[in-house]
Amino acid sequence: MNTITQNTSAVAPSALGWAYSETHSTRDLRLDLMRGLVFVLLFAVHFDYFSLVTILAWERVGVVSSAETFVALAGIVVGAVFGQKMRREGFSACIGPMWVRAIDIYKANLIVILTIGAMRYMPGVNTTSVTTFADPYSGQVYPLYPDVAEGFTRFVGDALMLQAGPHQFQVMGLYAVLFVLSPLVLLAIDKRKAKFLSAASIALYLYNFLLPEATPGTAQIRLTGAQFEYAFPVVAWQMLYVHAVIAGAYKDEIVEYLSRPSKRWLVWMSGALTVGFAFFSLNHPMDKLPSWATLNLMPADTFMAVYKAYFLKYNLGPGRLLNEVVLFISLYAVLTVCWQPINRALGWFFIPLGRHSLYVFIIHVFLVLAVGNTPLGQTEHFWLDTLMHLAMLGLAWWCVKKELLFRWLPH
Repeated sequence: MNTITQNTSAVAPSALGWAYSETHSTRDLRLDLMRGLVFVLLFAVHFDYFSLVTILAWERVGVVSSAETFVALAGIVVGAVFGQKMRREGFSACIGPMWVRAIDIYKANLIVILTIGAMRYMPGVNTTSVTTFADPYSGQVYPLYPDVAEGFTRFVGDALMLQAGPHQFQVMGLYAVLFVLSPLVLLAIDKRKAKFLSAASIALYLYNFLLPEATPGTAQIRLTGAQFEYAFPVVAWQMLYVHAVIAGAYKDEIVEYLSRPSKRWLVWMSGALTVGFAFFSLNHPMDKLPSWATLNLMPADTFMAVYKAYFLKYNLGPGRLLNEVVLFISLYAVLTVCWQPINRALGWFFIPLGRHSLYVFIIHVFLVLAVGNTPLGQTEHFWLDTLMHLAMLGLAWWCVKKELLFRWLPH
């Protein structure tokens, strides 16, 4: 059987002794920390208040969001974990555990969709914040569940097919479908056909990106018919996930390659591009942001023309993809070289969140619902809303530390 080889070269150590201690285990704390940081972006958007967290996290470090960062990190972790298992035990040993994980992800979707849907029948509970989506540009409000009058059977059927659900959780529907591709990606790696799979994945992405849309801003191809495909069409997002799994499987080799003195210019170039993308993004003329929170160095019409051409989220514009790649390389390099002080300052909080990201994704939907049924977050007061964002992150961390409902919720 053909298998990929494991490179055991360590990352070049920091001169200050701050470097990450490379163990080549399946648990990479740098990735856990990065996944935890994703929730700052997620909470800034899903708890829809204007606060200091919004200014710092809402496409402020570049044209990236929690969705593509989550999908990329999930793919890398899958590739790293199952890639190592495949090296040791062969491809067949990965199939059973991967199906178990796929069922867990699908189960997580059903738990959220069915529970939120059932709560619509509870008197005094306002579920609007999680059962509708208000387009921030057009202002149009879209229902995300079938009308109660259509009956419970229709609701359950839509839930099973992922044709209903909170928009705050839709990326998990995408992940459930994408995870089904994981065995195919690993098989291609095992058979040394990853390059062919990569080429096919890129070709499918480009076909979708260049295909004229009957309704502009809506994916022309929605393979599954699931609701999440309006925001995250599989035909586009598969490219990010497939290549993330491949990168995870070859993580040690990639890190060793970028650590070579002759190749470190790639890391420095990624850092420069990351700064450039951040500079570009800080010119975003968002209505919610005051003028002092944007650079205003680029005419709004020019910015939006470039943004719509290359940085749209639903179809993963090529500029957004490139931004994601260079930001990941830059952040991973910084965490590798400066791990010790960063871990002491931030690891205690963000690593638990990242390690249990599926659980945090689940409970954050119910936190959004709970806040939506109180006066909290409706003050439109900058510092109170900042406190609200921080409090919700803190509450999620507390739930993880206390293992609240771990017995019943996937984590």
